[in-house]
Amino acid sequence: MSSDQFPSGFDALQSRTVFCLWTGHEIMSENRLRAIWTIFNNTGCPVAFVNSSTICEWVKPESALHPAFPYLSSTHKSDYLRCYLMHHYGGGYTDIKPTTRKWGEFFDQLENTDQLALGYTELAHGIPHIEGEFGDLLRRSHAELIGLCAFIFKKGTPLTERWLEQTERLLDAKLPMLKRHPARHCQDQAGVVLPNGETSSYPLRWAELLGEIFHPLIFEFRQSLIKAPIEPIFGEYR
Repeated sequence: MSSDQFPSGFDALQSRTVFCLWTGHEIMSENRLRAIWTIFNNTGCPVAFVNSSTICEWVKPESALHPAFPYLSSTHKSDYLRCYLMHHYGGGYTDIKPTTRKWGEFFDQLENTDQLALGYTELAHGIPHIEGEFGDLLRRSHAELIGLCAFIFKKGTPLTERWLEQTERLLDAKLPMLKRHPARHCQDQAGVVLPNGETSSYPLRWAELLGEIFHPLIFEFRQSLIKAPIEPIFGEYR
């Protein structure tokens, strides 16, 4: 479906759509293929598998992807797109990890309340990237937060607007460095040793584009969240 055919008012929450992202050209491992099969088979919902060839179909003409997008690693492209998609379309998102649960009831729970998002209860060790006193506060408050590997959002809310705004503000600041040092590996990050033995000059930390923005924001909006057992299986997915 081309972008000019796509209904501009599409609401992925109402349609019960779950997004999955594979933004690079890397070949999926057998574990990943098995994981995505469980998403299609077990969620009981339409699944929008967005890859490097179909990203353009989801970009709204009035809301272009950030100019930094082509310079990002595959991982950071996914981090950015889940934010973009949740703001403009809402609906579900899951990492490509095995899942055993039907998602229909989770969509129903969120749609029938005034809350803004639904997700699994975050674990303390799921927030290792925020340091200092605030990081300690987030880890102590993890039971009030939702995790970032699987969730459902309403579109166009103050939460998603702030999320996208903060993400794009970071990319504005990083754009000159990204142009000079674009990602050279699907999991590139600042200071990592690349497969060729060089130290990466890529300017983004591993969690800088997602967890370092997502968790503080979710803490701020913690009264507007629903906790539900929507988490995937976290082992043996690579």
